[in-house]
Amino acid sequence: MAGTNLYAFYGSLRRGMANYNIYRYGLKYIETRRVFGYELLTLGKYPYAVKSPHPSCSIVVEIFEVENENVRKAIHQMEGEAGYVLVPIEVDGKRVGIYLFERAGNELRVNGGDWVKFFGTGGK
Repeated sequence: MAGTNLYAFYGSLRRGMANYNIYRYGLKYIETRRVFGYELLTLGKYPYAVKSPHPSCSIVVEIFEVENENVRKAIHQMEGEAGYVLVPIEVDGKRVGIYLFERAGNELRVNGGDWVKFFGTGGK
């Protein structure tokens, strides 16, 4: 995404999760935040987030700086092939990219919006 190398990851790219362990060498953890106006749903092994019509809905994200261009491209390709769209949002006055689905389906909502608590960290 032009203009930023900051990304908000809420699922398998969070610390301790499967895809984080693959790409960690190119990621610099900044902070964990709760962002409002989004809902988290489960596809089984992976979650997806959508913009919510309810501003009180929220999800837990980890903000990362993607320091390696090859990692950025690999993540973008992986997310795009799975149907996610990269959208810019603002977190604490900073432009941050987040991968979302365009609309929610009938999948189970992740209560509390925290994928790590919902799914577990696989032995982190």
